[in-house]
Amino acid sequence: MRVDHHRAAYWLAACFVLTLATFYFWPELDLTTSALFYREGERFWLSDIEAVQILRETVWGFSIAAFLVAIFALGMAALKRPLPDFGARPAAFVFLLYLLGPILLVNAVLKNHWGRARPGSIAEFGGTREFTPPWLPADECARNCSFVSGEGSAAVALAITFLILAPLARRFLPRVLLAIYAAAAIAFPVAGLVLRVATGRHFLSDTIFAALFVLMIALVLHRLILTERR
Repeated sequence: MRVDHHRAAYWLAACFVLTLATFYFWPELDLTTSALFYREGERFWLSDIEAVQILRETVWGFSIAAFLVAIFALGMAALKRPLPDFGARPAAFVFLLYLLGPILLVNAVLKNHWGRARPGSIAEFGGTREFTPPWLPADECARNCSFVSGEGSAAVALAITFLILAPLARRFLPRVLLAIYAAAAIAFPVAGLVLRVATGRHFLSDTIFAALFVLMIALVLHRLILTERR
């Protein structure tokens, strides 16, 4: 897959600045969005629906599976038996994407040090914590906090992984299953992002910034690993 890295970097930088400016001048956008899914007395009621939880766990399970498949593919490549259309380079790309994005940057660094309380924990939605904007570090949460979304970042990594695995899917899947694969590549990551907001686990800005961080990491990794040197 050919990528104009310079143009993509400009677009990502512009999106990051635009997103930062939007939530800087309008931090209430987070509250307005989360309020759409909140009911007095029922709180974030979608989180109590079993089908919603099953969907969320399914998306999360696919993300874990993608990471494990990348590890398996790296092992097979080390044994000189690489998987067709998913050899050492694409497997390393997916492995490092999850490792550097959802695992290290998001969960180990930001979520444990930024201190932003989750929507369900703030006073506006029945909790006791104070709402803080995404661009400002806070002390409303000690660990596993709201900024940024861990499962949201994994959902974006999953979407990219679906794209990387597309040649392998085209090789082995019949047309009907390939159509299902394409639909899942869109539906699962989108559901993973939307459900984090709809169930009161994250603010809108948490998911947008999570997506931008993962896309930035993906762009750098694509340049370093998947781009042929001339």
